[in-house]
Amino acid sequence: MSKFSAIQQQLEKATGHKATVATPAAPPTTTKPTPKAPSREGKAHIGAYLHPDFKRSLRLIQAQTGEDVQSLIAKALNDLFRAHNVPVIDP
Repeated sequence: MSKFSAIQQQLEKATGHKATVATPAAPPTTTKPTPKAPSREGKAHIGAYLHPDFKRSLRLIQAQTGEDVQSLIAKALNDLFRAHNVPVIDP
């Protein structure tokens, strides 16, 4: 008999009733992944943690040109691609 069993028996004897056994919890229900917005279909997220000044400068250009951040980043990446002689992507 294990040490735990002996202690458990002594406790049951002293209290006069058996210990209740915990019932196993029901398995968690599987949740469906949230669907992507139609505007994100076929696109990939590219991100980076940069100094806050990068964001500030990007926002200044956005305010001056009226373009959204995604198109500004796409233009910047295409400039980088041209500099390294790799294919440029049409947005």
